[in-house]
Amino acid sequence: MSRFTLMALAISCVLTCAPYAQNQDAKPQTPAPSASGAGAQHDAPMPPAEPAAPPAPKTLPGTDVVPMSATVLTLKGACQPKSGEAAPPPGCVSSLTREQFEKLVKALTPPDRPQMPPDILRNFATQYAKLLTFSDAAKAMGLENDPRVLQIMQFAKNQILTEALNQHVTEEYSHPTDQQIEDYYKANSKKYLEVTLQRILIPRHQGSVDKPKPSDAEEAAYAEQIQKRWVAGEDAEKLEKEAAEHAGVTTPPANVNIGPRRPGTLPEAHESVFDLKAGETSQVFNDPASFYVYKVVSVRTIPLSEAKSTISSTLQRQMVSDKLQEIQSSVTPVFNDTYFGPEKPQVSATPRVIPPRGPRPPAPGAGAPPPPQNAPAPPQ
Repeated sequence: MSRFTLMALAISCVLTCAPYAQNQDAKPQTPAPSASGAGAQHDAPMPPAEPAAPPAPKTLPGTDVVPMSATVLTLKGACQPKSGEAAPPPGCVSSLTREQFEKLVKALTPPDRPQMPPDILRNFATQYAKLLTFSDAAKAMGLENDPRVLQIMQFAKNQILTEALNQHVTEEYSHPTDQQIEDYYKANSKKYLEVTLQRILIPRHQGSVDKPKPSDAEEAAYAEQIQKRWVAGEDAEKLEKEAAEHAGVTTPPANVNIGPRRPGTLPEAHESVFDLKAGETSQVFNDPASFYVYKVVSVRTIPLSEAKSTISSTLQRQMVSDKLQEIQSSVTPVFNDTYFGPEKPQVSATPRVIPPRGPRPPAPGAGAPPPPQNAPAPPQ
């Protein structure tokens, strides 16, 4: 019920997505040569078959030829005056002009979507006509003033306003300034350190009938020896292979070259690797399955020009989250524990930031209320 009215309309707008991806021009196919002349003249080359002319593209009428004041949707039979009354029911809609219809479409369509072609507009108009028809029928039954309906409408209004606020804040902070981007880059310089690494992975021995599992101290001592031999200049791939054989691993050893990495891309316990200089080798790191030793091949700082786009996206998310947190923190809800029960620990106090998004694809018959059980569906 959260988007009882809005989403019933908005989901129809998204029908624009699928046709755009599939509307590709058909490629002309070259016809196969006729079988009747296959062996007539072996020495003379066959003339190349001419490709079939591509089919003429289907053109759709432009909407600009229709005046803004012209009626584009008419509901015949709608808004009929009740018996004994001269005027139709108040608020009943029987027609829309192009201006009215396009304002509705614009309000429901995300700003980053292209303009809908006429055939998709017709699909949306069909769904909207259904919605108006059922809505007018509900009003005629007095459901517009039903207490339950009024509660749902108020709740839906609050949710729509929340969505509108979220989108407004997101758009407001969608373009951080160059100065903000530069300040963030300087304040988080370590994030833009890129280190090219080699790594020797030393598996722990699982033990076998022929060779019992060594103690933790023995395995740690062996890993330290591998590290010292690497510092002394032995080949990393040779040491990696030896370590795998020592642990009884029969699968091919891991690649020692793991390439460029940035802080945050290694296990948290291994992050001290990024403090090393080019040519230095790390201490031995361990976990329940393996030991690890790293060597820094090269170090570079990613320039601001390369990081600018990523920083802009990061700043946008951060500023939106901060603004929503500011709004949320301005009010403190107090609950009656006797009624609601004691408060349970929250997993996270960070407000959920809902990014702007388009409506979801429609379910069959979107725009019309579901038929009652054991009753025929309304006519399409």
